Amino acid sequence: MANILLRSPQYKTASTSGVASAKLTISIDSVLRYTIIKNAINNRVVFEISELCRDYIEHYFTQTNPAETISINTTITEYNAANGGGSVINTDINADTGFDGYGLFTGSVNPTIPSSQILQSNTDIYLPPDTASYIPYNFLGGKYTIASTVADGTVIGVGLSPTIYFTVHRVCDPKFGSSKITFLNRFGALQEMYFFHKSTEDITTTSESYKRNIFDYANTNYSNTDHQMQKFNTNAAKKTTLNTPFVAEQFNEAIEELMLSEYVWLTQGSVTHPVTPSTKSLRFKTSVNDKLVQYTIEFDHTSSVINNVR
Repeated sequence: MANILLRSPQYKTASTSGVASAKLTISIDSVLRYTIIKNAINNRVVFEISELCRDYIEHYFTQTNPAETISINTTITEYNAANGGGSVINTDINADTGFDGYGLFTGSVNPTIPSSQILQSNTDIYLPPDTASYIPYNFLGGKYTIASTVADGTVIGVGLSPTIYFTVHRVCDPKFGSSKITFLNRFGALQEMYFFHKSTEDITTTSESYKRNIFDYANTNYSNTDHQMQKFNTNAAKKTTLNTPFVAEQFNEAIEELMLSEYVWLTQGSVTHPVTPSTKSLRFKTSVNDKLVQYTIEFDHTSSVINNVR
């Protein structure tokens, strides 16, 4: 069984000598979803399953486990004639767990994550005082809880073998406070990231208009307080700009994953908004070039200001 990352291609191959065609069945969470038959090219049949399977993973801000997964059972039946005909010459059965994450181009084909894996890249964690958080992993319930009482500078060892060590940094910003971003990282797990210091909010409105006939035929007159140009379909969208504290250079990887994430939420106070990073270009900073590493990132709110859900 493998933990496969479904934002990258995942290939299943039939290559027994003499194979002319192969049938692939895909069951997701024990339900048969797909049956595919392909003919061989040079005694080889290759199926790509990631896009088919990924459709069945859904993410929610309130999900109980940071990493939503699906069980994937695939069976490849190989035949010695085209279109699934002739005799069966081999059967290959696989059981995998699908994560909504991705591998890097510098990695290898069919990216996976091992069991007992920490599902977070950065080992420096920045939190407000007296605030709890967590480190996602794929064993023992899905996350390691960082208690609100953990002090600044505390080093936490997480994992089975090898143990990964995290450093908790408490950032006190009484003037501006903090904002929490929750995003789906490259391992397919929801990760928390706090922003501090100055934040701004912008609003952009949209509308249409038409010219009304305001003439009163009954009195051969019109009112100069009526709107001759009338607006309609008026709504607005917001943008929030946030700043990280001064962070360690290895935090660059987490910033990259945030910008590549397809599921992001912004929590300010008790209100949570679905957002998407609108910053499209960012120069990664290093201690050698910049001495201090700090980032400003813009987020577009993905819902309108006026409730127009129908």
